[in-house]
Amino acid sequence: MTSYLRVAIIATAMLASFHAAAQGWKPSRPVAFISPSSPAGSLDLTARLMQKIWDDTRAIGVPIVVINKPGAGNGIAWNYLNDRSDGHAISIGNTNLVSNQVTGAHNIGHRDVTPLALLFDDYFVLVVRADSPLKSMADVRDRLQADAGAVAIGFGPGLGAGSHTGAAVAWKSMGIDVRKSRFVPYKSAGDGIIAMLAGEIEIVCGTAANMPPYMAAGRVRALAAISPQRLTGPLAVVPTMKEQGFDAVFTNWRGIIGAKDMRREHVAFWENALAAVNESEAWKKELERNFWRRNFVTGPKLREFLDAEAIRFRVLLTELGLNK
Repeated sequence: MTSYLRVAIIATAMLASFHAAAQGWKPSRPVAFISPSSPAGSLDLTARLMQKIWDDTRAIGVPIVVINKPGAGNGIAWNYLNDRSDGHAISIGNTNLVSNQVTGAHNIGHRDVTPLALLFDDYFVLVVRADSPLKSMADVRDRLQADAGAVAIGFGPGLGAGSHTGAAVAWKSMGIDVRKSRFVPYKSAGDGIIAMLAGEIEIVCGTAANMPPYMAAGRVRALAAISPQRLTGPLAVVPTMKEQGFDAVFTNWRGIIGAKDMRREHVAFWENALAAVNESEAWKKELERNFWRRNFVTGPKLREFLDAEAIRFRVLLTELGLNK
């Protein structure tokens, strides 16, 4: 046997051993599912929905424990995650992964963690009081063209949040100077709606799932969805920005991340576990109930997506004067 052949045989054996190890790894103790928001927050909701699906199906083989670490633009949660790189910790990733380093909220960005999967797109809806004289986005544009600060729009949970950026995308599509506009931050979309009903502001930009109860109670009226197509259920009556002549689409995407130093066998396990959730009927029902649009992406395509989003957000947040 030649030395070349011996090396080839050894290399093949090592590769086969690696693949076997990668395919065979699974968590051996409880997994920490780190929520970057407080209990009952939207990110916490996502984590607990997935926890229930995994617990019900016993797909992971060990308990999933949700741990809440809110604050610092999700940076507290992601710092905690990066201290646990052995595959037994995952977290929710959202647009803060590409905005934090622009706004200075935290120094952890999408290249400082291991992206595991994009799960879905979450869209925003613009609402006014039921008795508002603003009947369409054309009415809003007409008011804003005369004075970019003439209409105050509220959002939560703060400057640079997805709801803020989504509102800016809507305003830009109408040709409005966002630096001169009146964007008013609140702790949550619910607080913004209370302020709107009290007459402090005129419009609220909030996630789609927040709006149906207020609409059903007759307290607010939806002007537009900042989505590529109309949403479903009670929001199917709400026209998109595009339908009203404005090229505005914004997704408040959500995904799952691991620690920066997570090994390939850990990544492979979690990609498979997340793919199983994505295909489950329980998850599909939750997507529909929350007006989330399934958009499952992993691997190189996910990293390309995040790189492109980082560029997009830097441009948007710089225009808003939020870059540090």
